[in-house]
Amino acid sequence: MQVFKAYFRVMRASAGMISIYLGVFVGMAVLVTLTSSQSPATEFNETRTRAAVINRDGDAPLAQGLADYIGDTFTVVPYEDDPEKLQDALFYRDVEYVAIIPQGFSATFMAAGSGRPGDTGHAGDLGQADSDSQASGLRQVQVAGSVDSPGRTEASDQTAVIQKVIVPASTSSHYVDIRIDEFLNTVSIHRDLGMAGEAGETAEDRQARLVAAVRADLAAEVPVSLRLAGGRSGTSKESDSKYASYFAYQSYALVAMVMMGISSIMIAFNKRDLRLRNLCTPVPQRGFDLAIAAGHAVFALGCWAIMVLFGLILNGTGPFSSGRGWLYLANSLVLTAVAAAIGFAVGHFVKTSSGQSGAVNVISLGMSFLCGVFVPQAIMRQSVLAVAKFFPVYWYIRANDAIAALANSVSGSPYPIYGFMLVQLGFAVAILSVTLLFSKERRLAEL
Repeated sequence: MQVFKAYFRVMRASAGMISIYLGVFVGMAVLVTLTSSQSPATEFNETRTRAAVINRDGDAPLAQGLADYIGDTFTVVPYEDDPEKLQDALFYRDVEYVAIIPQGFSATFMAAGSGRPGDTGHAGDLGQADSDSQASGLRQVQVAGSVDSPGRTEASDQTAVIQKVIVPASTSSHYVDIRIDEFLNTVSIHRDLGMAGEAGETAEDRQARLVAAVRADLAAEVPVSLRLAGGRSGTSKESDSKYASYFAYQSYALVAMVMMGISSIMIAFNKRDLRLRNLCTPVPQRGFDLAIAAGHAVFALGCWAIMVLFGLILNGTGPFSSGRGWLYLANSLVLTAVAAAIGFAVGHFVKTSSGQSGAVNVISLGMSFLCGVFVPQAIMRQSVLAVAKFFPVYWYIRANDAIAALANSVSGSPYPIYGFMLVQLGFAVAILSVTLLFSKERRLAEL
């Protein structure tokens, strides 16, 4: 009991450094919690790309109908048919897409007969010609990366072509292409198969009838409802995400705190004069070692309990209803054992407090950066991950990510998680065994 009490008297000297690690982690955990991902979306909202429409075909009903359809589907920003202003709008990202309906487009399209569907020409990006392969109903036209001036010819084969100019590498432009293609393909179906011209009907009247029929067809909406995997609620899934982030960042603070405390004790009790004096006491060596081990266990479990308590306060108890919360706790408890073994080793091989601080910072921060604590393993290079596999925190993060993945899986198995925990325990046993071996050799050499 005297040795156990002395353990915590010595521990008071390291309370300041341990508190610093705890304070840094708590601040980091609060920031992560406040900035963590929001609740998953439960409703669908259609993307509305900012676009400009230049109608050079005048009041032709087909061209005007297409312009109106684009306006109803996307956010149309009004611009004059001025190449410089349109270039500036694209450059400053005021619009991402410029659709140009050339002069004579409606007449050319209607005269196409029962040929191929109406085509949407893909002009090049700003300063770059678009080179994508032809999509269904889409015909590409090479425009020299700039907005055409009025009166410029639209295509050498007189095929009806909608020209476009887009922001380089724009992804939303593909969605605009799809909707324009959908409109023109529907018009071509009605033109060729569904709506013959009536006696005495003018070309403009027929275009107007086609546009009205197409708008009626495209007005149909399909209700979209979003459901989370396994029928879980959005609150439960959000809680899982917060727990995964919290326990990932926790590994840095937990390892640093446990290492700092245990190594401080071992450095103090491994001083040669104090160790030789303890050998002269009536306390058996076995009892002395057991008291030190009990102190290590109580201190490590105390650090772990503090981390868990903060996690419950910040993130609630959502994952515990499905059992995943207990997996998070078990995984972090295994890492606590690993951190205790590393701290035990540092206390045996490091002699000074400055060396101890350097070792604790290098090991805790090094493993955190290398093993995926601060940077997700999914985006790390394979060469880095190959090296990280030789460190226990890598397997802790693997287990943490696997636990989080269970929230998105209906039939996921927890058995791989147990394997990752066993690997961590293997590291702890190996580190402890090597440290005890060298410690015994050093004691025999000093005697």
